[in-house]
Amino acid sequence: MGDFLIAFFSVMLLGVVIFVKLWWDEGANMRLKFWLWYFGIFFVAALVAGTCYTFAA
Repeated sequence: MGDFLIAFFSVMLLGVVIFVKLWWDEGANMRLKFWLWYFGIFFVAALVAGTCYTFAA
């Protein structure tokens, strides 16, 4: 379970860092629909990364 959490939060942290960079550049041009799609995609990627890392180890 620990490996899953490390992989999951690593990918989510990467997503947050990229999001902050995009927000810093775009500012008010980012809409709620973009936020939902963006974090939805990163959430799925984090689940896949965590699952793959857990079962591969």
